[in-house]
Formats: sequence, structure tokens, C-alpha cells
Amino acid sequence: MKHFEYLEPGTVAEACGLLKQYGGEARVFAGGSSLTILLKQGFLQPEALINIKKIDELRRIEASGDDLVIGALVTHHDIETSSLLAERLPVLCELEHDVANIRVRNMATVGGNIASGEPLTDLPCVFITLDATVRIANTSGGRTLPLEDVFVDYYETQLQDDEVLTHVVIPPLPAHSAVDYVRFSSSSVVDKPCIGVAVRMAVDPDDGTCGGVRIGLGCVAPTPMRARGAEAALEGQRLTDENLEQAARSAAEECNPMDDLRGSERYKREMVAALVRRLARKVHQQARGSAA
Repeated sequence: MKHFEYLEPGTVAEACGLLKQYGGEARVFAGGSSLTILLKQGFLQPEALINIKKIDELRRIEASGDDLVIGALVTHHDIETSSLLAERLPVLCELEHDVANIRVRNMATVGGNIASGEPLTDLPCVFITLDATVRIANTSGGRTLPLEDVFVDYYETQLQDDEVLTHVVIPPLPAHSAVDYVRFSSSSVVDKPCIGVAVRMAVDPDDGTCGGVRIGLGCVAPTPMRARGAEAALEGQRLTDENLEQAARSAAEECNPMDDLRGSERYKREMVAALVRRLARKVHQQARGSAA
């Protein structure tokens, strides 16, 4: 690897200042599970690495009013074992059981998972379905973005040279709603997912119509995405075999998978349809139970 400066700022402001000082030639890291591979393969050759692991304010999972706030340095294992998330959003704890292996989950962080722009990942797909936003610090103060707007293309995000992603903020679920996630891997449970599908849905207890529908797709496009056409097929409607099939086919058409070792484009589209169909029905039943 190319020689680089190694820096350990004690605050977010200091980290942003160092990033600005190096003008795009520095990289932030915490767990380093993805960055180390890119460095060894020569895809990245920064002048400086900025380790933010010692910034304790980014290590917490906490409630802020009705919102849940997850710091960028929270690890996958922290999410897996969080009692607060187990009570409020157990889907996040449950999905972590199949993410990589325990060594990776102990090191890899939520912030790194998002900021890397990695397309084959689980958490961002669910965060998008939950209408999560991200807080981003910079030398001018900071900004907030919908999490889905962070991603631009393969391994490319909207983060600027002096910016650090600091928190993920998740608003409360709508009343009478449920959310779930399914990942499909074509080789083994510890492999990167081939397809990820997340569905959130509320069911009106009076007329049984679906509302607040969110369908997130992961690993089948350059970035995690919402299947908005599929959502529209169900929004404001009672769930039927016909509109469920319409939503499933729409999701398969909206995604943009590529042929690779995990499967062909056609195979992935068919799997997206099957998983959306299956998961939407399951979430609808769960939401109906909460509305009863």
C-alpha cells in the first residue's frame, strides 16, 4: 500500500477540518472492513486516513422523542444485540444475524456501511423503507438528507470532501403498520446478499386499505432503491391477488440488476417479484394483526 498519514481526531469538527485540509485526498474510516480491501487492491491511494473510532458521541443507539438515532460508529453487532431496537424495531436486530460473520459484525459500522456506497448490503434497504434520514457534518455546520438520496451510483455517494456522516435517524412507524426484510443469497448465508427486499405497510382498521407503503430493494441496482411503482400499486387499496401481482411485476421491472456470479439479470428480476409477493403478503398479515 502507498504511504499515508494516519490521523485520529477527537471530535467530528476536527475530522471535518482534516478532510478539508487534504482536499479530497483523505478517507475517513472506523471499522475499516471495506476500506482495507480497497487499499490493498490499489483502488484507493489516499494521502491520509482519518480514524474517527475515538469519537464517543457517534457510538450510541438512543431514543430522541419518538425517533431512534443510531450513531455512525455503531457496529452491526451493536444493532444485533440492542435491547432498544429489539423493542422498537426488531427487524434490524434480526437481519443482522445473517450479515457476514461475527468478526465482521464486531468491526464494521453503520456509517461505513452507508458512506462506502456498497451496493451489496442489507441495512440501507431497510433504512430506506423506514424513511430514515442521515445527519452529515461538515466545516460549514452540517445538513440532513433522506437516506435514499445519499446514494448516487456504485460506490458513489453525495458526501463531499469535508463531510462525515454522523447519525441515522428513524422516525416512528405509522399506526397499525408492520415492516419486514428478507435477503436471498445464492451461495451461503454469510455471502453478500444477491437480493434484499424490505416492505413496510399500514392497514386501516376500518376499511382494510393499505397505506404508507414502502418497498425497498437492495443489491439489484447500482444503489439501494425504492420500488415506487410497486408501492403505488398497493397504496390506498385493499390487498388482492391482482394488485399484489401488479406490485411484484412492477418491482421486477423497476430494478436494474446485472449478470454476475450470483445470478443472471432475468433470474434476479424473477426473484425480486417472488420475494416482493411473499413479503408484502406477510407484512400485510402482520399489520392487520396490529390493527385488530
